[in-house]
Amino acid sequence: MRKASLVLFLLLILPASFSPAARADRYEDLMGVYHPYKYVESASTPAPKGYKPFYISHIGRHGSRYPVNAAYVANGLSPLSAADSLGLLTPEGRRLLKCFRNLDIVSRGTYGLISELGAQEHRQIAARMAERFPELFSGRRGRDSVACFCTHKQRAILSMTNFASVLAARAPRMKMSFAAGERWYDVLCAEDKAASGLKGGSRKADAAMAERFDFRAFYARIFNDPSAGRKLVKNDRLMAETCFTNGTVAAALGYPELMRFLTPEEYEVTALVYNAKMYYQHCGSAEQGEWRMHIMDNLVADFITRADRAVMGNAVAADLRFSHDVGLMPFFSLIGLKGFDSRVTFEEASDVWDSSVLMPMACNLQMVFYSNRKGDILVKLLLNEVETCIPALGPGPWYSWPELRSYLVSLITGGGF
Repeated sequence: MRKASLVLFLLLILPASFSPAARADRYEDLMGVYHPYKYVESASTPAPKGYKPFYISHIGRHGSRYPVNAAYVANGLSPLSAADSLGLLTPEGRRLLKCFRNLDIVSRGTYGLISELGAQEHRQIAARMAERFPELFSGRRGRDSVACFCTHKQRAILSMTNFASVLAARAPRMKMSFAAGERWYDVLCAEDKAASGLKGGSRKADAAMAERFDFRAFYARIFNDPSAGRKLVKNDRLMAETCFTNGTVAAALGYPELMRFLTPEEYEVTALVYNAKMYYQHCGSAEQGEWRMHIMDNLVADFITRADRAVMGNAVAADLRFSHDVGLMPFFSLIGLKGFDSRVTFEEASDVWDSSVLMPMACNLQMVFYSNRKGDILVKLLLNEVETCIPALGPGPWYSWPELRSYLVSLITGGGF
C-alpha cells in the first residue's frame, strides 16, 4: 500500500489547513472510487493437500462507466454556462466549460452505462476466474450451474452480461441463469439516499474543503469577476468535487483535460476529502458506521444461505452478484474485510482507507470454497483477485467454513440463522 502510506505520511507531517505537496502522478494515483480496475499479479497460497475447489460466492461492482447522469455533470456545466452567457468567464473558465460540454456530448445516450473499458474489465475478470478454477467450471461432480444476480441498473446488467458471456464461452458445459430487478437492488445495494448520514458526510466535506482548498485562487482562474461568478455556483465544495469526480470518469473515457484542470495541489485535497466523505457515508465510520453497515445484513444472509445450499450439494458452482460501490463498501465493512476493518472518524479516514485501491471500478470479492474427501470445508477470500483476510478471524488466507459461517451469522442484527 505504498500510495496509502504516502498519503498518511503527508497528512501526519502537515497541518490540516495546509494542502499536501502534490506530484503530477497523483492524478492517476488518486482517482478514488472512479479508478479503473487494475489486475495485479500476486502469489496464490496452495490449498492444503486433498482440498479441491467446488464453489465460488462472488460479488462485484459494475465496470468503468460514463457519468452517472446528466444532472451530475450539470453541477459544473450549468453554472459555467450561465457565467459564459454573462461574459464572466476567463480563457481558463471557457476551457473548463468546454471540458464539461465535451463530456456531456460524448455521454448523451450513454449516461450511467458502462463504457467499453468497463465491459472489458468484467470480461477479463471472468476469463481469469475460468482459468484459475478450471475444475470448478468443468460441469462435472454434479455441479453444472452458474447463477447470476444483479440490480435493476443497466450498468450492473451490462457488467453481468459481459462477465457471463466470457464465462459461458470458457465453460460451455455450464448452465447459466440470470435474475435482475429492484428486488435485487434491495439485497445487493440497499442504499438509503434520504439518510441523514449522507447529508452529514457532505457537511463534513464542505467544512474540510473550506479549510484546505484555496477557492479564491480557484475562482480567480475561472471568473473575471470572481465575486459575481461565485454567486452562480450552488456549493463551493461541489464545484471543485464535480471537476474531480466527473474528471476522473472523463479520463477513463480518454478525456483527461477536465481532471487535470485542477492544479496538483487542488486535485489532491479534493481527492482526499472525497475519499473521506465516501468512507463516512458508506463504510464503518466511527460516526455512523453501525447504522450504515447493517443495511447490508440481508446480503450477508444471502451469502450464508447460498453457501449452505452449495455445501449441501446443490448443482451451483458459482453465485455471481453484480452491484455498486454503495453496496460493496458497507458490506465489506460489515464483514470486517482487511482494509475496511477500521472504525475511524471523517478526519482520520484518508489515513487508513484508500478507495483508489480498495474500491475501484469492477471491484470484486470472491469467496472460494474447497473441500476434501472427509467433507471438511475451507474458504479463501480474494479481493480484486488478490488473497485477503478478515483480521478478526486471523491472518488467513484459509478459514474453516463453520468458523467463518458462525462469524457471519453473528454480524446480522436480530440473528435469524
